[in-house]
Amino acid sequence: MLSLKSFHIFFISLSILVTGGYGIWQLQNPSINSGLSNLLGAIGIVMGISLAIYLQKVIQKFKTI
Repeated sequence: MLSLKSFHIFFISLSILVTGGYGIWQLQNPSINSGLSNLLGAIGIVMGISLAIYLQKVIQKFKTI
């Protein structure tokens, strides 16, 4: 059985992969409206970076618990 800490770390890691991957995919494969694709790609990458920072803080917090 996965502990709540382990599941939280796993879920954040999976979210980083999905948002970062989506951002990269949007930038490499623009749709008809390339401006929107670039915006969504940038948002995806920023969200992935934000989640990575959050993951670092969560891991540091879990060390003290």
